[in-house]
Amino acid sequence: MEKKWQAIAQRLVTGLGVQSGELIAVRDGSGCFDLLLEVSLAIEKVGGTPLVQFLQGDYLERMWREVPVEILENWGHHRQNWARQIDRVLFMAGAQPERGQVPEAGLEAWEQAMHQLTEIEEGRRLPFLLAAVPTARGAAQLGLSAEDLEALLIPALSASIEELQVEINRVLAKARSGHSIKILTGDGYILHLEQGDRLWMSDDGFIDDVDIQRGAIVSNLPAGSIYTTVLEQKTNGQLWLPKAGPAKDVLFTFRDGRIVDIQASSGSVKLMEELDRHSGEARRVSHIGLGLNPYLNRPSGWTMVDEHIHGSLFIALGENRYMGGSNASSLNVDYALAGATLQVNDHLIVSKGVVLA
Repeated sequence: MEKKWQAIAQRLVTGLGVQSGELIAVRDGSGCFDLLLEVSLAIEKVGGTPLVQFLQGDYLERMWREVPVEILENWGHHRQNWARQIDRVLFMAGAQPERGQVPEAGLEAWEQAMHQLTEIEEGRRLPFLLAAVPTARGAAQLGLSAEDLEALLIPALSASIEELQVEINRVLAKARSGHSIKILTGDGYILHLEQGDRLWMSDDGFIDDVDIQRGAIVSNLPAGSIYTTVLEQKTNGQLWLPKAGPAKDVLFTFRDGRIVDIQASSGSVKLMEELDRHSGEARRVSHIGLGLNPYLNRPSGWTMVDEHIHGSLFIALGENRYMGGSNASSLNVDYALAGATLQVNDHLIVSKGVVLA
């Protein structure tokens, strides 16, 4: 057990690129204390200083219920100073908090404070590594056993930088062949996007100096993907998703880069409300991407994992300035697109979830 978390902790710290003398924000949203200890120690071993912050789902739920709103409004007071001092951010994600069970005023106050912190960090272009950590509570939320979630995630988290780079470089060579992009989903729905002079970037789970210079400051574990922003006002057509937030069987219609209509078999009103409560252009495409992790071949229901399934597309809405785009929004949400088709100019990269490049 200990060796397992030691190996994962080392992969996280290596992937984030921690350097001696740096202050590292370690945000634990997993509640996996064994991993938190190993990560903190791994940072210490390379001469970094871990700044641990607790953001587990049950902790946040209690905070939103029990801390007065006027205090939550100032939640970011000292944390904003930390955001101006830290050098890198590691977020270990686990079970999601049950937002529907907490007072709305407290949740909104905290989210506003958190958004202010995010703006500072994105403005400083801090390297950010987001890791999916298997936990019993997280597995229960997904309808899986803890053993099944570990069996799915541990090999994918452990994938080496080198083996991910081999597959990434192979597919990148084809994806960079053009600038007009088509995504085909569902029963013949086609979404047209224009890349312009935007670059395809890759996520091998290691944020190095080259990534930072190119604007690829965010990485995920499990890793293994390529992605690009698109011209914000040039997206047109329709995109079908089996699930988008609270909605199921969802059809987005885009015109001039913006979602102008949302249809769904259920949850469409809640989804529209979710988008509309964000500032900026929450209905524009942030970026699109393709998952290439060789150890992921079946969905879990956890988007940040499923979007790295080999052959799975993903599309994000909202903020993208941190990766070289020009769309400003308080929203940044990803949706996985299993079984979709990706075409760049006339070259077929993915056909119904199978990578052809």
